[in-house]
Amino acid sequence: MGKIGILCACEKELRPFIPDIVQKAVSKYAMHTFYSGKIKGIDIVAVYSGCGKINAAITAQQMIDRYSVDTILLSGIAGGLSSGANIFDTVVCTASEFRDTDVEIYSDFPVLESPVFPADSRMIDLACQTAATVDWPIHFGLTTTGDIFTDRISPTAVCIDMETAAVAHVCHMNNVPFLAIRTISDNSVENGQDVITRNFDRAAHLSYRFIIEMLSSGRMM
Repeated sequence: MGKIGILCACEKELRPFIPDIVQKAVSKYAMHTFYSGKIKGIDIVAVYSGCGKINAAITAQQMIDRYSVDTILLSGIAGGLSSGANIFDTVVCTASEFRDTDVEIYSDFPVLESPVFPADSRMIDLACQTAATVDWPIHFGLTTTGDIFTDRISPTAVCIDMETAAVAHVCHMNNVPFLAIRTISDNSVENGQDVITRNFDRAAHLSYRFIIEMLSSGRMM
């Protein structure tokens, strides 16, 4: 495997990765700060994009074009939608879709069988193997992405976020493998900005831990 891009929406989601980077080099491009080096012997570049679909898509394309990443892993928090996914459970996002956009746009160009972006199958397999080694609940399923909340939310979605489908869309068009790891910070039982703020650091750290476990396995070399 070549170079892996680690993309987060917020600085606090990226922060845990920084001390793990060895041979670290810092570069700035288009108002972003990129951290390059190695984690567990694997070439990586890490960055946070800012929240939302547009920020995430711009940053993903920068990682591909300017930093030549071969795979992108997204790490961060999400809102829980499934009754079985509790706060601080981690979701391996096997697919993603937009919830606040006319979905016909994305089945027209690029041509898709459905307006859903599946994650890379090899990355999902690696995540399955990693899930068997960690000591907290891991779920596999769909995440729904949008900048605003709407009524058009898939009944099968496990979690809800603001970036995943946008990054998946960019990766699909560039033929770059992609997987998102999201940990639940809030849900229908416990919700609101105060809940997200209270749970943010721990939720973000669990997503970080899961990705570090994936990188540590040796199966991504």
